[in-house]
Order: sequence, then C-alpha cells, then structure tokens
Amino acid sequence: MWDAIGLSGLEERLYRLLLRDPKCSPAESTRRLESSHADVTAALDRLLELGLLESAGPYGYRPADPRIALSSAIRRRRAELDRLAIAAEELATDFQEGLLRADPGRVIEVVEGSAAAGRRVEELLAGATREVLALDAPPYAATGTSLGAEEAALARGVRCRAIYSSIVLDLPQKLDEIRRMTGLGEQARVRSRVPIKLILVDGRTALLPLTDHEEGARFTSIVVGRSALTNALVALFETLWRESSPVWGASAAAHGDGVDQQILELLAVGMKDESILRQLGISERTLRRRIASLFDRLGATGRFQAGVQAARKGWI
Repeated sequence: MWDAIGLSGLEERLYRLLLRDPKCSPAESTRRLESSHADVTAALDRLLELGLLESAGPYGYRPADPRIALSSAIRRRRAELDRLAIAAEELATDFQEGLLRADPGRVIEVVEGSAAAGRRVEELLAGATREVLALDAPPYAATGTSLGAEEAALARGVRCRAIYSSIVLDLPQKLDEIRRMTGLGEQARVRSRVPIKLILVDGRTALLPLTDHEEGARFTSIVVGRSALTNALVALFETLWRESSPVWGASAAAHGDGVDQQILELLAVGMKDESILRQLGISERTLRRRIASLFDRLGATGRFQAGVQAARKGWI
C-alpha cells in the first residue's frame, strides 16, 4: 500500500515508529527496527523529502500531521502518474512510427467477413477510453450488433459522436436505434451523403470497409493503427461534423416552434416528405402548410434556397 507513494518497507516502519514515539533518536530507531545506521539515515532523508517528517526537534526531524502530509504526497504522486500517462502517449506515437518504418503491414489488420467485422467493432468499442467517432450509412449486414458495446462505452463515460447518412431517416428500425442511443448520450448528426463507413476509437484505431457490400465472407474491412491515416480520418470526421445537422431538432426557437425547427433540419438533409410525416407524426396538409410558411418567412422559392437562407439566419 505504501509503495503507492514511493515508500519502502523500512521507510514505512520508521514512519510508523516516529508517529508513535516522536522523540525516538536515530540510534534508538536503528536498534528497534533492527536495521543499519546508514539505512535508517537514508530512510529519514527520504521521509523528510516526501514531507512526512518536518525539520524540527532535538534530532532535526519530527513527524508531520499524516492527514496533511499524506494528502500532499498523494497529490504529488498523482501528478507524477499524470505526467507518465502523457509520456506513454508520446512513447506510443514513437512506437507506432517505428512499426511503420520497420514493418508497415503490422499497422494494418485485414478482417474478412461481415461477422468478423462485427466482432472487431465490439472489441474496439469495449477498449474505448475517451471517444468513439462513427460514420454510418446503409446497407447493413445486421442491425444492432454493436449497440450493447456502445451502451457500455457511454456508461463508462466515453464520448460517442456519430454522423448518419440521411438515408437512415427512411429506415424506421434504424431511427429507433438512433433515438435509443441519443437518449443514452450519443451525439448524432446527419448529412445527405456519408463518403465512407467508419469507426474510430480514441483517435488511434480505425475500422473501415474495403468492399462495398457487407454480406457474407466476401466482405473485407481493415483495422488501421495509429498513423498519418488515422490522423487524416479524424480530420475528415471533424470536417463532416461541422457540416452536418443535428438529427433531432431543438424544442423551440425564436424563429418558430420546435416542429418548424425539425422540418427545416430534415429538409436540409434531403429527407422526403413521406419520411418527415412519419417521423413528426403530422398530416400531409399540416406539413405543406408549415413548409409554405417557412418559405414565405425565409423569402425562398425552393427547398435548396430555403436551406441556404435558414443557415444564413442561424436557424439551422
């Protein structure tokens, strides 16, 4: 336990002895601990260095209040561990760069088959510690295979951000999944087109497909370790994130009510009227009336122009 703050067994025993008997001399401490004078002297110096002893008293030391001294020692050790963690990240970068130079193939893992890819996604999510980034679009070989792993990551405090193709808004089951995950804390945005499917964990490891179709053993994907490629994929995601719209509209806004907000955002990502009706649960007549009202307030004659005007006004 005491080694957590850098104390040896002798230093711990000496500290406990001096807490019980603050006036114990170095010679008496040596005798009672059955140690050498040199070792006890070194232990005293170490306790003074850690702040567990103060420079006072007839022998040049006395115990400090352990509630204060130990708290200070723990804070110092935590700071040292934080610095070590930062150094570990830097060393990991050096390690990956060394791998790339020595054996580029070790940075890339080829995954054959949709089932194996699904298992690999779950493994990556299970190991996430900071953030998961995802680009998502149909088709899907299976649905819901990684939801449990994402739920567990969110429960651990991992930040999860996903950008969905607007096509998913026409898929009721997928919409239900998105609604469930955003309810658990996922941040979700949507755009008219997602260029590639992607899972990126902690900015270091990415999984992406090499083939277009996800069915069966012919589907091939790759897992890429930390490299210039993963850095580029992070940059790609952040660019797409800035250009995407929230999946769900705000509850209300100064320019209109919450339904108008959602209609604008869904129109902006190219959702069809039928899908908007299904998602918002309003009648076709109400939708057309609201769209006409929005066009009038925006001074727009079409959906594209309405989207541009709404963006300029900060409505979406």
